Amino acid sequence: MKLQEIQNYTVTEARNRLSIGKTKFYELMNSGELRYLTIGSVRRIPHAELARFQEARLRAA
Repeated sequence: MKLQEIQNYTVTEARNRLSIGKTKFYELMNSGELRYLTIGSVRRIPHAELARFQEARLRAA
């Protein structure tokens, strides 16, 4: 995959894609259940990580 094809979301964008609240989203990140990149002082969530997280949750249901 080429670098320009990789989509990284802000916390707000990723939360909206998962339709969950801010507190729950930060809990998932802090527990390591939802992985993220730290670039300087900001966090970015790769599209592939959101897909992985959703797939893992579907299997667990």
